[in-house]
Amino acid sequence: MSELLTTTGAYPATTFLIGLILAGVPALYLFVTSRRAHRRLREHAERLSMHRRNQSIVEGSGEGLLELDSAGMVLYANPAAAKMLGYSPEELPGLDYRILIDTHEDEDTRDPVRKTRHTTDMMRGVGALLRRKNGQYRPVEYRILPVTERGVSVGTILVFRDVTERVRLDHLLKDLQMTARIGGWEYDVQSGNTHWTEALYAICGLSLDHPVKFDSLRERFDRAEQDRLDAAVKKAMDSGAETDMHLPFMRASGRQYWARVIIKGERRGRQTVRLHGTVQDVTDLVVAERQLRETRDFFELTLNAVPIPIDYVDRDFIVTYANRALEEWLGRPRSELIGRSACDVLDAESVAKIRPHLPTVFRGETVYMRQSGMRNEVICEWENHLVPQLDTHGVVMGFFHIVYDLTEQKRLEAHLLQSQKMEAIGQLTGGIAHDFNNLLGIVIGNLQLLERSVAQTPALARKVHTAMRAAVRGADLTRRLLAFARREILDPAVLDLNRQLSGLSELMQRTLGDSIEVRMDQAPGLWHTQADAGQFENAILNLAINARDAMPQGGRLTVRTENTTLDALFCADHPRVEPGEFVSISVSDTGIGIDREVLQRVFEPFFTTKESGKGSGLGLAMVHGFAEQAGGVATIESLPGAGTTVRILLPRCHEEHLDYVDTIVTKIAPGGTETILVVEDDADLRETAATALGQLGYRTLTAANAAAALRILSREDEIIDLLFTDVMMPGGMLGPALAKRARELRPKIGVLFTTGYAENAVLAGTVELISADIIIKPYRNEDLAMRIRHVLDREMHVA
Repeated sequence: MSELLTTTGAYPATTFLIGLILAGVPALYLFVTSRRAHRRLREHAERLSMHRRNQSIVEGSGEGLLELDSAGMVLYANPAAAKMLGYSPEELPGLDYRILIDTHEDEDTRDPVRKTRHTTDMMRGVGALLRRKNGQYRPVEYRILPVTERGVSVGTILVFRDVTERVRLDHLLKDLQMTARIGGWEYDVQSGNTHWTEALYAICGLSLDHPVKFDSLRERFDRAEQDRLDAAVKKAMDSGAETDMHLPFMRASGRQYWARVIIKGERRGRQTVRLHGTVQDVTDLVVAERQLRETRDFFELTLNAVPIPIDYVDRDFIVTYANRALEEWLGRPRSELIGRSACDVLDAESVAKIRPHLPTVFRGETVYMRQSGMRNEVICEWENHLVPQLDTHGVVMGFFHIVYDLTEQKRLEAHLLQSQKMEAIGQLTGGIAHDFNNLLGIVIGNLQLLERSVAQTPALARKVHTAMRAAVRGADLTRRLLAFARREILDPAVLDLNRQLSGLSELMQRTLGDSIEVRMDQAPGLWHTQADAGQFENAILNLAINARDAMPQGGRLTVRTENTTLDALFCADHPRVEPGEFVSISVSDTGIGIDREVLQRVFEPFFTTKESGKGSGLGLAMVHGFAEQAGGVATIESLPGAGTTVRILLPRCHEEHLDYVDTIVTKIAPGGTETILVVEDDADLRETAATALGQLGYRTLTAANAAAALRILSREDEIIDLLFTDVMMPGGMLGPALAKRARELRPKIGVLFTTGYAENAVLAGTVELISADIIIKPYRNEDLAMRIRHVLDREMHVA
């Protein structure tokens, strides 16, 4: 180590002595270097090495880099910059950077490159456009770094990045926010600066130049919502925790909307440095949810009101809905049904029926299947409907399982079939009874004529009496048939059935014998009813006789009366009656009872369980017909070994006047000398009636039809006091029309009708015209004489 003396002073120096042989001649060289020169040399080498490393980094960088001189001319461009600009690296040096990048700052005083001449700080910029060689523009963000030597600006490094994709995404996000009405906001805690996105301005109904602060959003809400917002802000400030809530808010126009507000904090260490969040206009969603909820509530109410069991099963065979009717059907609360597999909800038989049809259902087809089984100890039949539910793409999401209980329908169908069967039998028996009435009328009339002729011959008289008894029994059978067919002419009266039964009790006890106890259970204050007293007593006596036959070893017969009200459920099984107030008369025995199969047929005519010769099979048929013809209904209940109860229900009558009818009438055959016109299409019956009236002293004229009768009535020289005519006659003119014409010709003439059954009288209008002046076939001569005399005497009294 030595010193080097120079004109400016002495400096530390290093001396090297090196011996060399040059061209065969020895030489000695002295190298003296200063430390300062040595250091500079080393530093230059290091800078060169670093430059090479930086050069390698710059050239391999994905960001564009332009080295500019103090005038903004390009000195150097890395490959990335050349590629983005569309130039070769050799074309860029010497170009003004403002040709390549538009920073939107035209004035020199605002030129960011010029600004760097007066600062050493790095500058950043966004929103600049890169102008490519082909004229296209691309958005870039840039950084400008000043280059200085000894504190003097000698150039600039301009680094830029292509942000085309990011700008596209930003625009897309902004569009999405505007479309979804989601606005963003942030608040810098340290600076107090608040930033809103464009969508938030739009949501609040504010222009983009409207100044905003942290409380600007808060002011859009009412006081109650402001308290919730304050609590959410405090929560975010304290811990950074997020709050998500739905609040009503007010737009600048004063219109109320709904918003979903999210508030959360950004923490650095133990401090919250930034609050940010979103505000989404969810008015449509809230309204839609409310409408959906109302619709769901409406359908829930509707489905629960429907008396049809319904459940919904999803693709996993899980029950997700069940109405109240299904609860009742299964006998389990919905809490035990919803959310469980249909295998656990439905009975095993139903599941076994449904499973094979699931592939069909999930193809979108509706499936129907019938099923029967025991429910509540009753044999039931129902139909399962599997109705698929499809989404908007036609994919089956699940299916509705609807249960239609057919038990009641089947029962009503059976009841209707039975009613139709009984009606058909009634039509048949009524027609037969009508024909028999005409025949029996001839037989009875002629037997009565014979009685007078053979009165002095006992042997013949006995034969006539025997024949008369048989004819009367036949007439009784036809009356029962007509009662069943509801075609018998009734004489309805306002009755107190307790009073009518009191007159029957002694007769019933004598009829039933000492082995059977007769008990009368009569309700006090029994309502009145309107019925034919004779038919009522016949019905009760028939029931008493049936009860006696059911108690061969003796027992107890109870006749009970009571007031009752029939409801719609009862009337659904008995369609001939309507809900209302009725008088009930039940006849109960302690006999052997009737099994279910036989019970269904007991009201059929000629059906009997008694041995041959012990019953006609018309007793209960007559009771059934009487009850229905009186506007009521007859029912029967029985179990083998537990006795039988037959109940007659007759409509209540509000009339207070009672007609006590004594059914025991002494019959005397009065006669007369008046002239009677007999009109009857049956020649034998016409002759019999005329003969019987002749024997009573009357003068008779006869006609086979209405036309012949009118010819006789038109004779001015003929005196006719009474017209005795059948209701139904051939030739087009019925009895009522004939009577009307007869009274036009002879105003003082009396009229008496005859008919075989009630339907003819109703069809012809007789009941409405003169319902009291009618006699039913077959009639005894005494009955005819009394009725003839009654009409004649009345007409004479009126005259």
